[in-house]
Amino acid sequence: MLLDTATIEKSNRKKQAETPQFVLIPKGKTLIEKIKTAIEKAEFSVDLVLSWKRFSQGIASIFAESMEIAWAKNVKIRFIIESHPQSKTGKQLIRFCREKRFCQARFIPHYPEAIFGIYDRKEIFIVLKSKTDLPGSPALWSKNPSLVGLAKDHFEILWFTSMEEPKLYNHKSA
Repeated sequence: MLLDTATIEKSNRKKQAETPQFVLIPKGKTLIEKIKTAIEKAEFSVDLVLSWKRFSQGIASIFAESMEIAWAKNVKIRFIIESHPQSKTGKQLIRFCREKRFCQARFIPHYPEAIFGIYDRKEIFIVLKSKTDLPGSPALWSKNPSLVGLAKDHFEILWFTSMEEPKLYNHKSA
């Protein structure tokens, strides 16, 4: 009986070890499709730290359909975004998010040093070249519990220290 239990545990460990914990996703369409799939498959949460440009492109076009699918399943999506330029479009995007029951946004006064997303607190992607546009950078994708834990802790600290209202600035001076 004990031998059977040991064999099962050993077999389960082998299956877990075979699943890669770190995957480098190449830049381009593959990364965008991976993110869309992760948003759509999410069951309860998506936490994202983004630049204003990535947020505005994602919520308005690239990931709009995927987010609608997630929101229809009551998936909470939280954004931490750099403060945006003072514009009608910026205000509309923030209003759009706030009108969604499961969408929340907070703001940091600077461009984020790390661009990343956490899905259901189990998977993470980290953009490797944060200053490029989304298709222009590869990303690290991981299910490693230590890396996901590190990202969750960082996200929560940013969330509780970020502003509920953006510090608006004139686009010309920034």
